[in-house]
Amino acid sequence: MSKETTKETTKRTAKDNSNRSKITKRILLGVAIALVLMYIVFLFITTNFMGNNNIVTETAYHTKAYDIVESRCMVVRDEEYLPSGSDGVLVYDVTDGDKVTADGVIATAYATQEDVAAIKQAEELDQKIEYLETLNSVNASANVGIDTINGQINERLVAVMKLINAHDYNNMSHAEESLMTSILRKQILTGEQGNIDDKIAELKTERAGIGSPNPVGTVKAGAAGYFVSKVDGYEKTFDIGKLDEITVSDIEDAEPADINPEDYTGKIIQNVNWYLLCPVSADEATSLSHADETVKVRLPSAIDGEIPAKIVRVNTFGDSDRAVAILQCNYMSDALSKLREENVEIIVNEYEGLKISKSALHDDDITYTVTDDKNNDTQKTERVQGVYVEYGVELVFKQVVIDYSGDDYIICNPNPPEGTLLNGTTVALYDKVVVEGGDLFNGKIIG
Repeated sequence: MSKETTKETTKRTAKDNSNRSKITKRILLGVAIALVLMYIVFLFITTNFMGNNNIVTETAYHTKAYDIVESRCMVVRDEEYLPSGSDGVLVYDVTDGDKVTADGVIATAYATQEDVAAIKQAEELDQKIEYLETLNSVNASANVGIDTINGQINERLVAVMKLINAHDYNNMSHAEESLMTSILRKQILTGEQGNIDDKIAELKTERAGIGSPNPVGTVKAGAAGYFVSKVDGYEKTFDIGKLDEITVSDIEDAEPADINPEDYTGKIIQNVNWYLLCPVSADEATSLSHADETVKVRLPSAIDGEIPAKIVRVNTFGDSDRAVAILQCNYMSDALSKLREENVEIIVNEYEGLKISKSALHDDDITYTVTDDKNNDTQKTERVQGVYVEYGVELVFKQVVIDYSGDDYIICNPNPPEGTLLNGTTVALYDKVVVEGGDLFNGKIIG
């Protein structure tokens, strides 16, 4: 083969290789473009038709929130000392917080401590005898089966457990007594308990042997009101007729009078109304001045729960940054009758509704219909604040009306006033509200 022919063959081969390379590049480019298009289509379908696995929801639950003013308060009442009016050992006939009449007997005096012990033993025996006689009478008159008694025991045991879980010890005594009564009735019915008549007779014999020691004197209330057995020296520190003059310094500098508690049987709270003197900041004073007159207060060291109170005045002092809020209460109990210096929580506002995380809030358009005076309907669109809620396989945007805003959550009104909602729809109890997720919109298919 000549040199010229070899050169031509080499040129043709190089040209063919170049053409094949160009074709290969075009094929690869076409495949790449097709793959990109397929990926875009895949994303569109999965996002809009096959759901979004990145969506996170929470359930809308009912809750409460409060605007609270906290203070270290002084408790003031219309109190009168009750001097010791009789020699001997006193036995109180009433308990702290009990209401008494002017001539009511507060305490009975006995000659010796032995007489007092005998009186207390006699009272305990009288109570046991009365209890067993009542139980005996019920068993004799009622035809009750063992299954019924077992049911009562179960119910009353559950009642006791609920009181324990709720820390409601005020009602515990009655619940425990009811439970023990049912257990004792079962023991009597099944023969586990001996003859109850014999037990009653035994207790009566024991009671008769004690006798009834004679008192040597009595102490009467002298004025109607509520009785408290202890005095602390603060009874006359503040005049409830001059509450409008009390300053923060008056409260902070208050000291008890130098008295001997042994000289007094106790004291009488003569007025049903008593007062909380609460030092507060200037901002808190403004909040209380604009609050409803009737509020609720918590006194955690004395009682569980809340009691009603009334804001009677807020003492402000020029440009001072402190003030005194004066609240009036009329609820009374053993624990409340003994309060003096206490931590108090004043509930200025209470909010109730559906709790939703702030991360769920979004702005979106809502289309609604407006009807004019001539009955013509017009479609309007407006951007509002709301949340996305799972509804079947799609998202639904619902407008919200916020009543309270916390650090990381809001409380929405599930039943806002008429006319507040543009399309009449808002978040509802147990709705699954979206708190995380991308590309959210009304009508989006999620699964």
